[in-house]
Amino acid sequence: MGSLGQRSEKILEAIVAEYIATGEPVGSRTISRKTDLGLSAASVRNIMSDLTEMGYIAQPHVSAGRVPTDRGYRIYVDTLLAPLELNSREQASIEFLIRSAGLDLRDVLRQSSHVLAELSRHAGVVTSTPAGEQTFKTIDFVRVAHDKILVVLVSTNGLVQNKMIYDEDDIDQQTLESYSRRLNDMLKDLDLRQARERIELELAAEKTRVDAMLAKVLRLGQVILSQQDSREIFIEGQINVLLEPESAQIEKLRAVLQAFEEKSNLLKILDKTLEARGIQIFIGSEHGVDEMESCAIVAYPIRTDEAILGSIGVVGSKRMNYPKVVTLVDATARILMRHLKTITESAA
Repeated sequence: MGSLGQRSEKILEAIVAEYIATGEPVGSRTISRKTDLGLSAASVRNIMSDLTEMGYIAQPHVSAGRVPTDRGYRIYVDTLLAPLELNSREQASIEFLIRSAGLDLRDVLRQSSHVLAELSRHAGVVTSTPAGEQTFKTIDFVRVAHDKILVVLVSTNGLVQNKMIYDEDDIDQQTLESYSRRLNDMLKDLDLRQARERIELELAAEKTRVDAMLAKVLRLGQVILSQQDSREIFIEGQINVLLEPESAQIEKLRAVLQAFEEKSNLLKILDKTLEARGIQIFIGSEHGVDEMESCAIVAYPIRTDEAILGSIGVVGSKRMNYPKVVTLVDATARILMRHLKTITESAA
């Protein structure tokens, strides 16, 4: 970027900022008025021609102004972007919304995607790591009413997942505790996928058919472990992406809808952030998913001291407000990780 020179940098930054704000191709007269370089429209037009030849901007129509290319957006976010700072009220609002989800991991992740969707006006996306990367620690059953049992699953990284189930057998708490001990002994040192498979094998075994108590124990454990799919992804605010002007073309709209529906492509993109440190930004063709070429993704890995738990991010138009979105994703990720640390400590 340094080879462009300061004037070219300023003009590229102004083009990207103006296009993000208006969604309309940007002309040389607009840039001449909105920059403090003291250049005429003709001089700006010459520099814009150079930027076009280098692939940073493009001219959609002969008589139109210029729009940023993926390469132009990349230079903007890597070199010219100045993230904003959230004020204390915004920080407190995000923290309150995430903490209001409680201590259950799935609820917290889902709420985090909702928070990002609401604040960014794009789609908020949160993924979890595979169940095979989370190791079983304990499972507990708590009678909370005559027909309700709370099942509490804790992983070795301290994360808690809860499930309320209905049970009319009215099993007393002492018996439920004996069930917990039996399952904890059976599933010790297994990852969550292995634990689910072990329960399925035990349920199919001949001895279980003649041991009513064992069958009851296994079915209670199966209730929550059956939820441990290989991956989970929580998406909120898809409609925001579909309402953006860039999605108006029917083929682009269909492709984005398909990507949200299949989810596997989003997982592939967000998995690229798992080993990263800090914000990752994928623009258009950079993420390698053709269906989402009209989109950009801003993401952050979710970590605790013990493990990588997934990714959190925003999916939106390539002309998203990058300073705002980067700030929101960064702040939400950090608040989420602090909350997960609190959950870990309370479960220890």
